[in-house]
Amino acid sequence: MVKLKVKIFNLEKVINVFVVDDKDFPYEFLIGLDCIYKFKLRQDENGRISQNENKENQEKKERNRITEKNKYEVNFNENINDNTFDAEYGHLNIQEKTEIRKLIEKYKTVFAKDKYDVGTVRDYEAHIELILDKYCYKRPYRCTIEDRREIESQIDKLLDRGLIEESYSPFAAPVTLAYKKEDNRKSRLCIDFRELNKIVVPQSQPFPLIEDLMVKTVNCKYFTTLDINSAFWSIPLKIQDRYKTAFVTQEGHFQWTCLPFGLKTSPAIFQRILSNIIRKYKLNDNAVNFIDDIIIFSKTFNDHLKHISGLLEAILEEGFRLKFTKCKFARNYAKYLGHIISDNSIKPLKDYLAAVKEFPTPKTKKNVRQFLGKINFHNKFIPRNAIILDPLHNLLRKDVRFNWTQECQEAFKKIRELMCAEPILKIFDPEKKIEIFTDASIEGLGAVLKQKDEKEISRPVAYFSKKLKDYQKKRKAIYLECLAIKEAVKYWQHWLMGREFVIYSDHRPLENMNIKARPDEELGDLMFYLSQYNFKIIYNPGKFNQEADCLSRNPVLEPHENEEDCLKVVNMTTIQEIKKDQDENQDIKRNNNRIIVREGIYMKKSKKKEKIVVSEKLGKKIIEDVHKLFCHLGKTQMQNKITEVYCGKNLLTNIKKFCENCEVCIRNKTRRKPKYGLMSQLGPPEKPFEIVSIDTIGGCGGSRSTKKYLHLLVDHFTRFAYILTSKTQNAGDFKKLINKVLTSYKIQTILTDQYPGINSKEFKEYVNSERIELIFTAVDAPFSNGINERLNQTLVNKIRCKINEKDQKLAWTTIAKQCVEMYNNTEHTVTKFTPRYLLEGKQLEILPPELEPIFSGENLEKDREIAFLNTIKSHNSNKERFDKNRKILELKVGDQVYVENGNKLNRKKLEELRIGPYKVLKRISKSIYEIDTGHKKPESNKFHITKLSPVAGVN
Repeated sequence: MVKLKVKIFNLEKVINVFVVDDKDFPYEFLIGLDCIYKFKLRQDENGRISQNENKENQEKKERNRITEKNKYEVNFNENINDNTFDAEYGHLNIQEKTEIRKLIEKYKTVFAKDKYDVGTVRDYEAHIELILDKYCYKRPYRCTIEDRREIESQIDKLLDRGLIEESYSPFAAPVTLAYKKEDNRKSRLCIDFRELNKIVVPQSQPFPLIEDLMVKTVNCKYFTTLDINSAFWSIPLKIQDRYKTAFVTQEGHFQWTCLPFGLKTSPAIFQRILSNIIRKYKLNDNAVNFIDDIIIFSKTFNDHLKHISGLLEAILEEGFRLKFTKCKFARNYAKYLGHIISDNSIKPLKDYLAAVKEFPTPKTKKNVRQFLGKINFHNKFIPRNAIILDPLHNLLRKDVRFNWTQECQEAFKKIRELMCAEPILKIFDPEKKIEIFTDASIEGLGAVLKQKDEKEISRPVAYFSKKLKDYQKKRKAIYLECLAIKEAVKYWQHWLMGREFVIYSDHRPLENMNIKARPDEELGDLMFYLSQYNFKIIYNPGKFNQEADCLSRNPVLEPHENEEDCLKVVNMTTIQEIKKDQDENQDIKRNNNRIIVREGIYMKKSKKKEKIVVSEKLGKKIIEDVHKLFCHLGKTQMQNKITEVYCGKNLLTNIKKFCENCEVCIRNKTRRKPKYGLMSQLGPPEKPFEIVSIDTIGGCGGSRSTKKYLHLLVDHFTRFAYILTSKTQNAGDFKKLINKVLTSYKIQTILTDQYPGINSKEFKEYVNSERIELIFTAVDAPFSNGINERLNQTLVNKIRCKINEKDQKLAWTTIAKQCVEMYNNTEHTVTKFTPRYLLEGKQLEILPPELEPIFSGENLEKDREIAFLNTIKSHNSNKERFDKNRKILELKVGDQVYVENGNKLNRKKLEELRIGPYKVLKRISKSIYEIDTGHKKPESNKFHITKLSPVAGVN
């Protein structure tokens, strides 16, 4: 008997099942009476089985349905900027635009609220089949604190939406974060399924071809493109296959309940399911999908409305959600499958022959030699090649000086034309094997896509070359070679997705992608991108790879090309923008005697200089552009640069406001900020052990002892200290330390930093059983436990001195006990009494016993009162000094703040200094606030005011 998780219709339960060890047993699974009862099954007179849900369950389900529906009551028209809408739909009249808006409003429930709002597709389940019966397991990757928080946050959201579940699987793939183009920060959760992909049985599925689309879109004038939100997550995964998708983080072990990204077969599975749904609803004559991208095309506007409505209805019915920001409605063109499709016109977005057509004219003999090395591969297809190439061959002779003549240029031009035409060039055939030859050099990347003809001779289909960015030129060879593969695959992705192909590289370590899991983050990101394609890499020695080598050393495409969202530096503003701005803002011209007109531009004389007058709106745009272009200039430099040529309403105020509110600057600049927060105090205690604090000193091992840690407990009233030395830092150690006190005294409150051992469930249950209140200091704020921090320094100094005395042969643990004993018998600078005397009324005198009576006469109760007053006096003196030049900041619930990004010792040099903004959840004291950073444990969300930077506008 074994326990299995079984789902029948809408119910999922863990049940006991018997395993029948009989090859002749005819059934995979038999349902008994116990299962019929548990899963509420019934059978009608026609033999159909259904699930009988009682009235209460039906009502609950209806309530959930209404709640779910209400969640989507969002006016998505608010996301349409009227100006943008009019610009993109200039070919539509007012009535047609209104109809599109009505359609969006009608089906607004189909649009996702966020990336985790994916819905669940009905009647379809994904299956993962393995070639080998073996497990793939890897340890979790190390990551920064900020990345770890981001991973935990996304895992919580995936768990909350039921997209993943906790796992006990023997499979475990590591996770990491990759950069997301929308915000250029590491926020895309990636599962490294490379080991699993090696043993997954590939699934073949035809993908749409542009040639087929050409036929379907004849005479079509209206095009809509839709994008499925977090597409693969919409597809449920069979229960028996979920364990294969297990992955590990620093915090736990999980597995997918839906089709994950990064799995080799995910694109083919999703393509099959969505194309079947389009066919099921008889929409395939006017709609095609390429994985999660759908295109709808129609000849008339009324037909287009019907086609869009039909597809949105199908998507809603089947359980998908759409990403609104990526949906484009009723345009007169569409970008699809690497082409621009419009009325009876299909033009490729990329010129796949540009790498040869625009091959740079050789400037040295070396360049000529490289070019001829490429041509040699195809000499047999070039008629009279020796005659055509003779001027170029002449340049390579020993005694001939390099002189690029008109004859050389004509030969070079002729050969380039032949390389991009028959009989050398072959037309891409989706049915034939695809081979890609790649190479990288210090100048750029190069690749050739080839297919074999009827005589089994490899012929080029397309060429690719691209220049490197400056920072990429400094990378290692393995990174550049892998980048060449990635960029080539991305360049020809519409030919390669869903098909098997071979890549030839002259870099042996890349063969079969046999590189370590995560040698560096950027290389790992390249491998993640490639893992979704079905291909293998074969080592190809350099002497057989001269074509790709030639292209990589003479690249054509600029570094930003072949990127979906490339960053281009443009002029910040144009003269047309300034004229338009001044025409639309008549106030600029009125009631101002200092206005001057220069070449149609209104200017004002200020401080003997003529400056362009701009409206507040254009001024804000210029401020933003200057700030970003000049790498986040400061306020003073911004004012100097902008006010040199521009003037306008509130210009200086807006510069100051923009610089103070720039999120990038707040997160990353080591700018001076006001010192917030006054000194506060826990207590003060009026008797022994009313308040104690705990801390740990690490790194003590090696001095004649295997123990590494010194744990301290100090009483805030008497300043009496207890210590415990140990090899570990777990809950058991801290319990032993506290038990030393509890044998004689009762503790009311413990103040401590957030050590894992103290923050554990075991320790919290222990202090609760002893009726002790546990108070944690704020995150990364050791000064909140100042008494312990000062004691740490005192004891470490004493132990260090004793250990380094001449001829000292004792273990550090023995010396530590001696030092704490002497500390407890030494007068404290704050209380003016020894801790032992205030606790026990005993003194360790340095007098001869005979003289002790002369100096006696203590009154313990009176001395404790004096010690209490001395403590208050010391605190007030420190507070006066601390509070000087500090600013009071009172935050309210709901305010937005930035939080310091962990301890600077654990932070990389170029990591963000502050993270956020986050919402203030609760004010705990004048100095401590609870912030919504997403941590599971509430104490990890408590921050000291000195670690917070309020968003501008918060006082």
